[in-house]
Amino acid sequence: MSVLKQLLLSLVVIAVAAGGWAYFQRPELIFGVDASQQAAGPTGGGRPSFGGGPTLVVTAPVEMVETGTDIRAIGTAAAAREVVVYPQVTGIVTEVAFTPGTEVKAGSTLVVLEDADQQIAVELATLAQSSAQEAVDRAERLSKSGNVTAVTLSDAKTALQKASIDLRSAEIELAKRTIKAPFDGVIGLADISIGDLVNSSTAIATIADMSSVTVSFEVPERAVGEVAIGQSVSATVAALPGVTVSGELSRIDNRVDPTTRTLKVEATLPNDSDALRPGMAINIDFSIPGTVRPSVPSLAIQWDREGSFVWALDGDKVQRVPVQVVARRSGAVTVAGDLTEDTSVVVEGVLSLRKGQTVERAGANEASPGPAGDDAAPEPTGRPEAAAGAAAAAERGS
Repeated sequence: MSVLKQLLLSLVVIAVAAGGWAYFQRPELIFGVDASQQAAGPTGGGRPSFGGGPTLVVTAPVEMVETGTDIRAIGTAAAAREVVVYPQVTGIVTEVAFTPGTEVKAGSTLVVLEDADQQIAVELATLAQSSAQEAVDRAERLSKSGNVTAVTLSDAKTALQKASIDLRSAEIELAKRTIKAPFDGVIGLADISIGDLVNSSTAIATIADMSSVTVSFEVPERAVGEVAIGQSVSATVAALPGVTVSGELSRIDNRVDPTTRTLKVEATLPNDSDALRPGMAINIDFSIPGTVRPSVPSLAIQWDREGSFVWALDGDKVQRVPVQVVARRSGAVTVAGDLTEDTSVVVEGVLSLRKGQTVERAGANEASPGPAGDDAAPEPTGRPEAAAGAAAAAERGS
């Protein structure tokens, strides 16, 4: 580097240092403010006066708001109970006793399979049981006269028990040939007809209990601990414009999804009119009551290495109050912290504040009316720097 360049660089460094010294030590050289004006206090908020006076700041009151959560979700309707009916055995369909899309009662016959062999087995078992019963009766009469031993009587009773079991087994096999509805509900479409050969993997039809429907949906992680079974919900369906169905939460999952950070819940909706059908998209709305928390303007929130905080007024001084941001909405921030409704926080002029520093609220002098006939003091501007610049310009003009 040439000597000339080194000299120019040195001059620049000296000029910057001199400018910084003049800015902090002799501001009147730059702004045209004399010592008396310095002592009089700051001419603008946000920067302490050069004479050590209070810092001019703009404040806002703390408001207390309720931090309730409104949840809106979309879920899919499902029947309260739904089952696909299958036969237990293999056989040929001899009767279809239902009409798809109609209501069926619990225990009503749906399908009958060919059962001639099973009926014969029941008749044979019935005959065997009757014969065994006669043998027992005979043995008991003879045992009274001593013509039959106790062993013979016992064997006759055992044979009767076996015959009764065989009859019961034959009746169960016969009953499996008749497929019945397990509960009250609406039976769906079925692709089955007389003469079809079905087995245990052939679906006969789907029965759904439509007296109510359930809707599963997800709520955000922050709602965990606030949702509870029995909370009221309202539901709307695109197929029913203008209709709102009221229901309640019926089930809550025991874990949060680690991927989506949501909790799965289920609501039950009455369906007396049979207007809701499984598979419909249901819009769910419900509110979770919250607690009352302080709310401050978003400009009041500051951050440092320790986290978020606000500058709160304590008389004519400011104190650093740590806060935790709970929610943000429309320029206001709901926080958790040691703030009360009668507290004011600094929203402008925060950059130069320190704990315990003395401040002056912008517009505080105008709050007390002056003597009659005095000219009203000019209204302070929203920016401290603008007020300071205006005062300097007025001084230079004089």
